[in-house]
Amino acid sequence: MNIEKRAKGYFFAIISAIFYGLNPLGAVFLNREGVDVPTILFYRNLLAVILLGGVMLLQGRSFRINLKQAALLLLLGVLFIVSSITLYYSYMYIDAGVASTLLFSYPIIVAVIMALFFGERAGVGTIISIALSLAGVGLLYRGADGALISTLGVALVMASSLSYALYIVVVNKFPQRPASITITFYVLIVCALASLLFSY
Repeated sequence: MNIEKRAKGYFFAIISAIFYGLNPLGAVFLNREGVDVPTILFYRNLLAVILLGGVMLLQGRSFRINLKQAALLLLLGVLFIVSSITLYYSYMYIDAGVASTLLFSYPIIVAVIMALFFGERAGVGTIISIALSLAGVGLLYRGADGALISTLGVALVMASSLSYALYIVVVNKFPQRPASITITFYVLIVCALASLLFSY
């Protein structure tokens, strides 16, 4: 991988992390106003589907997928909605800042899965990063007032982190996957429909 391509990868990963970290801003506010989690996720995903669909039309992209790709996208949609729902429910039990910090342990899970099941070697930098991340997570076992944080809240956000890690692994290991924007479009459709089902 050349330096320019790697730099672009780091840049887009950082932008993605920033926007994903903004999840609590709307979710916590809406939840306090009495909007339940499935409803929040339904409208969030529906809006994203409309915007992405518009972008795909403007770019002249094909919406066509084959049966194997449809099965992949269904699996990815399930993983993503599980990740989203467990994360949003975790905000009810622990501070959104703590939940979001714990969520970002997913790169550790990805690295472990890749090493255990796909024989991917972890470099010294990766091992040091994992150790530092685990140490940071360990410091979060108490809240701001010194009380132990909710076990249920931690379990929910770690389930979210695991689901998202599995999502990343599946995306990267599927050989004939569609374009990234196509994947996201159909995954969000699955998520919107699943959110609608959860709301009943």
